[in-house]
Amino acid sequence: MKLFILAAGKGERLWPLTRNTPKSLIDFGDGTTILERQLESAVSSEMFSEIIIITGYKTEQIEAKIKDHKSKIKIKTIFNPVYDVTNNLVSLWVAHNEMQGEDFVITNGDNIYIGDVFKQIKSDANNIIQLTIDYRDEYHEDDMKVSFGSDGLIMRVHKDIPLSEVGAESIGLVLVKGEKSRRLFVNKILQLVKNEDYLNKFWLEIFNSLIDDGIVISFLKIEPSDWREVDFHPDVEIMKAMIFKEKFK
Repeated sequence: MKLFILAAGKGERLWPLTRNTPKSLIDFGDGTTILERQLESAVSSEMFSEIIIITGYKTEQIEAKIKDHKSKIKIKTIFNPVYDVTNNLVSLWVAHNEMQGEDFVITNGDNIYIGDVFKQIKSDANNIIQLTIDYRDEYHEDDMKVSFGSDGLIMRVHKDIPLSEVGAESIGLVLVKGEKSRRLFVNKILQLVKNEDYLNKFWLEIFNSLIDDGIVISFLKIEPSDWREVDFHPDVEIMKAMIFKEKFK
């Protein structure tokens, strides 16, 4: 199984921390970065044969970092040459050939997981497209929200879902397993990038379009404490405090 890490963006909301550094290489004060923590979680899960980091902004820094990273599994980068004028749906498109012959997991590049999250999202199903979610007491405007239909199935994934209709949060971690599911997923990427309206959309639009086609998107719940997104300046400070208290090893 492969792991794709989406790490092409500029991280402009963390300026000036990201002025000369990609978001995934922000130092938390203990010498570790988001990327290194993702790699360690992935390797320790023993689930993956290869990790592919899709880069863009300051790609040379990420490339240098993985050269120095000692790992039991193969790690490589794929460069998105249009990262500064597109969104992460296009980042998946530049890597779609890597998704053809092997099951895979996709994660946002600004997520940090505890050790066993990757193991949690395993599935015994032969074919599955599985979104990882969590349930919270309250949701915020910037959360990638999930709504459910009366049948209990995922109906939509988007930031603009009204708070009154939110049923869960998508954490940006997806499992695609089985030849049929891989084909559906990749074909949907190829279809959407032909539409100019999708070039600046989040990759989770893939699920909305699949749902419109009648495809059932499975989901698996993890706990909010199992992960953290680093998107704004307070997130960095929270992570530093948690690391200092050894709550997020």
